[in-house]
Amino acid sequence: MTAIPIPQRIKCLVLRPDRPLFALFQSVGTQALITVINILTGVISARMLGPDGRGIFAAVSTWPQFFATLAMAGLNSAVVYHMKKTPEHGSEIAGAALTLCLAASGIAVAVGAALVPQLMGQYPPAVIVFAQVCLVSVFINSVQVLIKQSFAGAGQFARCNLANFLPQFLYLVALVLVLAFAPITPENAVLALLGSGVVALFAALPGYVRWVRPHLTGGLGELPKLLSYSTRAWPIDGVFTIATYTDRLVLIPLLTPRELGMYAVAFSFSRIVLLTQPAILSVMFPHMSGCSASQRARVHDHALRFLLVALVGGCAVLWLTGAPVLSWAYGREFVAANGIFRLLIIEASLSILSQVTAQLFLADDRPGFVSMIQITVLGSSLALLLALVPRYGALGAALSLAIAGLLRWMLFLGATKLILHAPLPRLYLVRDDLRYLKGLLK
Repeated sequence: MTAIPIPQRIKCLVLRPDRPLFALFQSVGTQALITVINILTGVISARMLGPDGRGIFAAVSTWPQFFATLAMAGLNSAVVYHMKKTPEHGSEIAGAALTLCLAASGIAVAVGAALVPQLMGQYPPAVIVFAQVCLVSVFINSVQVLIKQSFAGAGQFARCNLANFLPQFLYLVALVLVLAFAPITPENAVLALLGSGVVALFAALPGYVRWVRPHLTGGLGELPKLLSYSTRAWPIDGVFTIATYTDRLVLIPLLTPRELGMYAVAFSFSRIVLLTQPAILSVMFPHMSGCSASQRARVHDHALRFLLVALVGGCAVLWLTGAPVLSWAYGREFVAANGIFRLLIIEASLSILSQVTAQLFLADDRPGFVSMIQITVLGSSLALLLALVPRYGALGAALSLAIAGLLRWMLFLGATKLILHAPLPRLYLVRDDLRYLKGLLK
């Protein structure tokens, strides 16, 4: 029998489209590419608008994304769950999901139109009206999420990744066109963002109709099941969404546009640390789910130590180079955001460490405990933001998130001993860790 060369063997095992690993690496690569594009669009918009304009852009563009995510909370996982469970009813489930998506989006737009003037009281009336008008794109954003999740439920992972990637890429293209041919204003930057979403939606629709085949009238019978699942899942997704946007929900009413622009740039740039997150979470959870408790702890502890060393080194480099890089990439005005940026890269690093330790509880079938910690930390971060932002501005916001991130990781670490009865992990590397890594590479 002829031996198969190693490169060809790897190609057969990993790069064939019908292999799960292919979908994994494709998803991880897509997410990493999206993170890079988000950094590029952050650089271009900051260069175009300056701190004040970047703050107005952040304030206006937050609402369509926030309310669309709230509208899809619970429903995004319900679609995948039911399409996977009963694929023979996929068309009816997709039709029911589309009905619920549009109804939830309508409610979200109405709520948003009432709340936005209250939360943007310090902005000019014209900006507030513009923000309310832009809420129409909640429908666009929600349907985009629904299409992406429907592709995932139908097993069309390549199309799912394309639907995830296309809006970000088109926004980058739209920003370059605005920079070349239109006046540089926050309103034009927002319209570029919303317009790219419309184009991406129309680009995804033919594939959605062909492969998912939503059946609107036949989907009425699937509505009760989807609604039941979505209602039960909403608290988890809703809390996560509010936690993700908590800083902006507090900062928009409390900070001037200039301060908000500084914070938005520092936050966007600090997310470079999260490039490692998709790979870690995509690989660790499936691997740990099939292990015994002792094996899960071993995988977690080794991964945590290697990750901690990498994050400490990366944070040290970013601390030293942050000011010149901010000046070079975003403009000299944004060097003042360096202190905010330093705190936010610590917060991002703590977020990754927390996500890694949380896998121990998810793999042990304890998602409720993870949700409980997330809710506790959400309350703590909100209290910290309300206490520190009025006094210290954007720097206080970054400090609040860093403290909350440290609290989250400490709670997860403490719970590994109290709840899972596992010893606390050692946080520094020794020779055994290197032998473990060497064994993985063989």
